[in-house]
Amino acid sequence: MNSLDGIEEARPPKDGLLKVKEKIDQQKSKNLTKQPSQWMAVAAVILLLFCANIFVVSDYFKYQENAEQVSTSYSGMISNFNIYE
Repeated sequence: MNSLDGIEEARPPKDGLLKVKEKIDQQKSKNLTKQPSQWMAVAAVILLLFCANIFVVSDYFKYQENAEQVSTSYSGMISNFNIYE
């Protein structure tokens, strides 16, 4: 029971708050320097999506042109499918 005899009250260091604020400021400055690389990654993803959309749309229009050519070339073979006339 006497194990607590002679202990002193814990007190924070006098400049402890200043050290914490300095570390926070250092982390903020590190985060600010990382932001351009993050923006570059976002820009690269947007560019890839944009290029993929252009490719898909151009391929779609090529398909539509081919489908129209096929339908016009077979128009003489297509009838109204009325077999009882």
